[in-house]
Amino acid sequence: MGAEGFITYQTGTDARKASEDAVENASYEYGNRGYTGTIAEKDDVTVVTTTPMPLDEANEYAGRLLDARDSPFSDKRGPAGAVPVLTGERTIEVIITTADAPPGGFEGSYEDAARAVLAARGLLAEGEEVAYGVTGSYELHPITRRPYTGTMKVPLVNGPLKHTGWLFFGVASC
Repeated sequence: MGAEGFITYQTGTDARKASEDAVENASYEYGNRGYTGTIAEKDDVTVVTTTPMPLDEANEYAGRLLDARDSPFSDKRGPAGAVPVLTGERTIEVIITTADAPPGGFEGSYEDAARAVLAARGLLAEGEEVAYGVTGSYELHPITRRPYTGTMKVPLVNGPLKHTGWLFFGVASC
């Protein structure tokens, strides 16, 4: 039985809940048979710093800790490490009503519709942009077939840096 290093990011500000979600996601993706070489093999997580850092810095920091010979995170029987991560990304849910929509519905893509509603409501931070991948449940205008009302989950990027997730890392059996 071998061992493999892993580094994985999970959204959420609570370390315990985020680690549970990361384990669940890895188990779903790689199976729950054991020996996946992922965080799915870890029962324990240790927060190595309480100072959030950008994702690229967190990756470098985790890499240094994995490379250290005396690190508990380099032991497949040891805990996973956790570093709080700052990003300028978030996802918000927006309910669009007929009062928001122009007559005939929104022109363009779902992203364009989300951008128009968020801008009108003043919900975009300075520099923040709507990213590709708006999802949700929409009703289309009966004549134009353009987005008209509904609920959208809108991914946003380039916003102010905030603690939005955790980078988990370690070595696991494979």
